[in-house]
Amino acid sequence: MKKTVVTKSLLVLLVSVLITSFSLNSYAQREPREFKDSARIEHKIPNLTPEQKTKIDGLRVKHLKEVTPLRNELDEKRAHLKTLESMEKIDRDAINKTIDEITALQGKIMKMKVNHRLDVAALLTDEQKVFFNSHREGRDRDDERGMGRGKDRGRGHMDRDHEMMQEMHK
Repeated sequence: MKKTVVTKSLLVLLVSVLITSFSLNSYAQREPREFKDSARIEHKIPNLTPEQKTKIDGLRVKHLKEVTPLRNELDEKRAHLKTLESMEKIDRDAINKTIDEITALQGKIMKMKVNHRLDVAALLTDEQKVFFNSHREGRDRDDERGMGRGKDRGRGHMDRDHEMMQEMHK
């Protein structure tokens, strides 16, 4: 009887460890959604010429190089805000200043994203633009429902740096 209980307990423990390790491994291999979607959509545009592909890849690498430092700074500001909010003595002015800095960075990043999309669209034919623009709308709706990048959805700047390096070496 005692041997059966120990065996069942060990089996449950082993299954739990395996499930946890598989879950963590699959989570670690996911790419940040924004980069994955961007690259996937841009490369699924119908009838891209080799020249268009090369130019789009160049634009994406340029965009990533410009936006990554801002995203890193944004991550730092968010962490700083959490620190300020959890201090024993709350400094409302510092919190408000940090919030203003965060929103300013978010605005810059948003403008850079839009400009990148416009630059890509400028390389496309009318037929290609219809495809490209129709896929943008779905992402925007997901972001509004909280299914977008949000507060990195658990993915930090290390993933973005890794992705940027992969893009540069393609």
